Amino acid sequence: MQVKSQMSIKEINSDEKSDSVKTDGIRALNEKNSGITAENTSVKKDAQSIRKFSLERFFENDKVKLTLSFLAAFLLWVVMSVNSGETTNYPVTDIPVTLELSDAALDDDLAIMTIDGVPVDDFTVTVRVKGNSVTVGSLSAGDIQVYGTNLGNVVTSGTYNIGLLAKPLGVKNNYDIVSVVPSDVKIVVDRNLTGELAIESNINVVSPAEYFIGAASLSEQTVTVTGPEQSVTKAVKAAVYADIEGAIEETTTFSGLEVVLLDSAGNKIEDDSLTLTPATVDATIPVLVKKKVPITLDLIGAPDYFDGSSLISIEPSEIEIAATASTLDSVKNISAGTLDFSSVSYGMAAASYTIVMPEGVRNLSGIETATVSFNFTDYKTKAIIISNIDFINVPSGLAAEYSSYSNLIARVIGPKEEIAEITRDDITATVDLSSAKVGSSVMPVSVTINKAETGCWLFYDDGAYKVNVTVKDAHNVISSSPSSSTESR
Repeated sequence: MQVKSQMSIKEINSDEKSDSVKTDGIRALNEKNSGITAENTSVKKDAQSIRKFSLERFFENDKVKLTLSFLAAFLLWVVMSVNSGETTNYPVTDIPVTLELSDAALDDDLAIMTIDGVPVDDFTVTVRVKGNSVTVGSLSAGDIQVYGTNLGNVVTSGTYNIGLLAKPLGVKNNYDIVSVVPSDVKIVVDRNLTGELAIESNINVVSPAEYFIGAASLSEQTVTVTGPEQSVTKAVKAAVYADIEGAIEETTTFSGLEVVLLDSAGNKIEDDSLTLTPATVDATIPVLVKKKVPITLDLIGAPDYFDGSSLISIEPSEIEIAATASTLDSVKNISAGTLDFSSVSYGMAAASYTIVMPEGVRNLSGIETATVSFNFTDYKTKAIIISNIDFINVPSGLAAEYSSYSNLIARVIGPKEEIAEITRDDITATVDLSSAKVGSSVMPVSVTINKAETGCWLFYDDGAYKVNVTVKDAHNVISSSPSSSTESR
C-alpha cells in the first residue's frame, strides 16, 4: 500500500510537470505572436506616417501651389469668358479669295489673271470679326470664306472693280463679320496665252589681249511665256544681261542669269502675271587663244621639184584665228582650197578660193575668201607632139590599135631653164585597157613627164588627152604596125 501511494504521488507530480511545460510553451507562443502583431502594427503606422508626410510636403511646395493657382485661374477665366457677354474685335489674316466667273465667260476661255496686280493664288485679305474672345481667338483662315460680287458683269477681257464679302465656314459661326480689308479689288480678266521667244545674250566680260572671248552659249535657247493675252503680246524680245567683274582667262559658265522680257521700245517688262519657263539660264563664255597662221593652197599633180613661191601668191598671206589651246597646237596653217596643176595654163588669171576653217577654229580676221595669183615671168610653155602611145592591161585574147594621134599634143609648162631641155622622149603616153571590150571607142590617154628632178608640168586643154582605140579579137588581126597595135601576150 505504501508503494502504491508513492507511485501515485510520482504520477501526479509528472502530470503537473507536463501541464506546466505546456503552459510555458503556449505562453511563449502567445508572446511571439504578440510581438509579430506589434511589429505589423508599427509598420502600418510608419507607412501611414510616410504617406501623410509626403502629401503634406507636396501641397506645401511653392511651385506646386503656383501651378495649381495658375490652372485654377485659367479655368476660371475660360468659364467667365464663355459665359461673359463681352465681345472682342479680332483680325483673321491670310484668307484667300474665291472668285467665280460666269459660265459664259468661262466658255469664252476668260480667266482672272491678277487681283490688285497680284496673281490670284498669291492674293489674300484680312477679315475683322467680332464675338466672344475665346471663339474669335480660335478662328483661322479656313473658317472664313471671302467671295466676290458683281462677277456676272464680267463677259469680256478687261479690268473690273469687284466688291468682297465674307461669311463663316464650318461649325464656328457664333461671331459677326465686321469688315473685309480690302473691301473692293481690281481684277484683270483675259485669256491665257503661251508664246515662245529666242533668248539673246548681253553679257559683258573682259580678258587679256592674247585671248579671244567668243559668243555666249546659253543652256536654253528659247523661253516660254505664259499669261494674259494682252501682256504676252507686249513681249517682243527676251534676253539675259550680266556685267562680269574682273578678267577671265578660261572658258567660264555663269549660272542663274535672269531671263528678261522687253517690249517693242526695248523697255523691260515687269508683270507678275507672266510666267517664264525657264526663268533663269546658264551662260558659258568661251575664252580662246589667238594666233596668226599662213594661208596655203593644196596642190594636186604638182612636180616633185616645183617651187611654188615664185609662181603662186595668196592674198591675204595670213589670218588671225582663235581656238582652245589644245586645238590651236595642231593648226599650222589654213588651206584656201585645192589646185589641180593639170588645169594651170600659161598666163592663167587669178582665182578666188573660199577659206574654210577647221572644226573648233574661229576666223578672227573676218576674211572669207583668198585670191590666188600666178606670176609666169620666169616660166615658159612648149608644145610636144606625142609620137608613141602604149597600151597597158590588155585583156587576154584581145588586141588594140589607135587610128590617129596626129592632133595629140602635150603642152608642157615650166621654168625657162628647164623647159628647153624637155624633148618628146621625156613624154610617156599610155592607155589603160583593163576594162576595154571589143569595138571602137574614145579612150583617155595618161600623159606624164618621166624626166627626173623637173619642175615642169603638163596642161590639159580640155581636161584630158584622148585617142580613138579599136579593140579586136587577137586571132582576127592579120598584121599591124608595132607603133599602133598591141596584142595580149
